[in-house]
Amino acid sequence: MIPAFKFASASTRTCGACEHELPEGAYSREQWARRQSIRRCDECVAAGNQLVLMKKGRSRSEEDDCPICSLPLPLDRKQSTFMTCCTTLVCNGCIVAAEKRGMDLCPFCRAPKPKMSQTVSMIEKRVDAGDPVAICYRGSQYADGSHGLQKDVARAVELYERAAELGSKDAHLKLGGLYLRGKDVEQDEAKAIRHFEAAAVKGDTLARCKLGNIEANAGNYDIALQHYMIAAKLGYHDSLHCIKALFMVGLATKSDYAEALRGHQSAVEEMRSPDREEALALG
Repeated sequence: MIPAFKFASASTRTCGACEHELPEGAYSREQWARRQSIRRCDECVAAGNQLVLMKKGRSRSEEDDCPICSLPLPLDRKQSTFMTCCTTLVCNGCIVAAEKRGMDLCPFCRAPKPKMSQTVSMIEKRVDAGDPVAICYRGSQYADGSHGLQKDVARAVELYERAAELGSKDAHLKLGGLYLRGKDVEQDEAKAIRHFEAAAVKGDTLARCKLGNIEANAGNYDIALQHYMIAAKLGYHDSLHCIKALFMVGLATKSDYAEALRGHQSAVEEMRSPDREEALALG
């Protein structure tokens, strides 16, 4: 008896991962051209990307540490100060500690604190030098119309994109927010997701929570929960509330919430210090 072999037709090809025979439309042009062993349909590519997304960004990067005390910076940006002289974010605790020692200089680079009139030119020099932090910061100034600049969202997007290409997760976060809201740019959820993902894999908690919200709105509660869990364990309070909300409607377990709560409390403790508590009390 001759065994029956199944061959893919000319208009279909077999995915090397799920082994399903699928039409050309189920693949990207690049994947369609590959040999079967390494060919992946769009669904399998997405699943692989999702796996990477959930594996990366489970800890905050070193750039999220205060350069002076080396503790993770508070997630509340109001508890840190951007030093325009060196484009460095320093926690307010270290600033208070420096002031108590009588230091009236930048606590990080020791440069004199610039006047407001000097900050624009200082940032511009850093932008020209290709500093992604400065480029993103200048983008924010254009987006807000601050520091004497006229609001120009198109210019802000250009700067954000440039900073993102240089590895700025903050730029990815800001681009994601712009494309998700669609207020000053054309709304594009796919672009928003790509930028949020780029920020999330670098440990950005807000971007991670935004991804959770998008998945929850799409009814993908299991994926949303994974995003919320990661963000909560990094200390992001809103994600903890989201997990509690899922638990209340039976979409997360009691153990999920307990695990998230323990992780959240641990992350919050890592961000605390006596100097930061004093700075917070001083307002």
